[in-house]
Amino acid sequence: MNYPTGPPINRLPVELLQQVFLLILNDVPENPSIFSFGDTCISADVTSPPLLLTRVCRLWRDIAHSTTEIWSRIHVALPGRIQPLKPFLPSLLEVWLARSGRRPLSLSIVSEQLCYSRDREARYLPYLRPYRSGADCRLLEILLSAKGRWETVAIMSPTIYDWSDNVDTPRLRTLKCFLREFRRFNAPNLHCLHIFNRSEFPARPAPTCKDIRHLRLQHTSVNTIRFTSVIFPHLETMVVDDYSLGAGDRIDTVTQSHLESITLPITSDRQEFIDILDGFHLPMLQKLTVVVEELKPLEIECIMAALAVATCHEPIVDLKMATPPSEVDVDIVEPLLSVAKEVAVCGKVLDLLEILSSPETWSAGNEPPLNGTNEEAPVRGVSVL
Repeated sequence: MNYPTGPPINRLPVELLQQVFLLILNDVPENPSIFSFGDTCISADVTSPPLLLTRVCRLWRDIAHSTTEIWSRIHVALPGRIQPLKPFLPSLLEVWLARSGRRPLSLSIVSEQLCYSRDREARYLPYLRPYRSGADCRLLEILLSAKGRWETVAIMSPTIYDWSDNVDTPRLRTLKCFLREFRRFNAPNLHCLHIFNRSEFPARPAPTCKDIRHLRLQHTSVNTIRFTSVIFPHLETMVVDDYSLGAGDRIDTVTQSHLESITLPITSDRQEFIDILDGFHLPMLQKLTVVVEELKPLEIECIMAALAVATCHEPIVDLKMATPPSEVDVDIVEPLLSVAKEVAVCGKVLDLLEILSSPETWSAGNEPPLNGTNEEAPVRGVSVL
């Protein structure tokens, strides 16, 4: 491509301009949106890259069109209109995907049916009642035509009704969705799963999804957490945001042979926290992250009781809370060292020996270590990773 002399940035080699474009795209963690919604219309979102880059000048447009990587991420809001879209918008989506070449795709989908509908006909339907959308159906058809390249997918709506019941995605590695959508995927290489809504997994999940290594559940039950040992036997990390007792028969003894890290909150019913780990065999567990609203002796006793009924080798206990590390009461935390290799607090290192030897501690009647060293006080430290 030969262009006349212009602004200094346009004199850079094409390869450098492409890197600039990628830096611009990667500076925003969310996928770039293709559509913009007004009160009565839907249009292309030309206010953000990569479409914005194509409107600067002819040189930038040509370079942007030939840089496949900047088109490999996309956020699609399904309009939820009963009537089909005008041809331009589906064509724009097809062109966007074509410009990504053969690159793996990062895709996020949200349904506008969850919002107050902009479609006059849909406004007279019962609130949130599912209805078949010609517009959504066409856009999903285009997206599904590239499903063989889906690598990271986030479906951020619980009710997408114009959806296939068996989505073959051989390259899919990361999936964020509601449980309803998860059941539709045939993803043999899926490693990371994030379920948004309450999760009660079927007793026999699709065998093609059993290789999941990283799991996050926003709300689930005590029994489901324990049942993951059967559903996902290769888990390495698990994060649970909230849970309740739930229903169903309890599995008395469970084993997660590969689980290295688990994150759990302590809820108002502390016994549920203990019930999760009771009889849980965790031979590879290295870190237990516990989310607490406020650090009190009862929370520490709860953690110690849970680790006492689990089978694991003194993991690191990482306490996550709003209290600054400088305000943590070491006397409350210290008992954890009897069951944990190390204690982490709020992301900063707290050296127990240093705290015990500080003048503030001496004034409380404690003796400092001899010669200012740690030799006379072989106590395991409290640290924050």
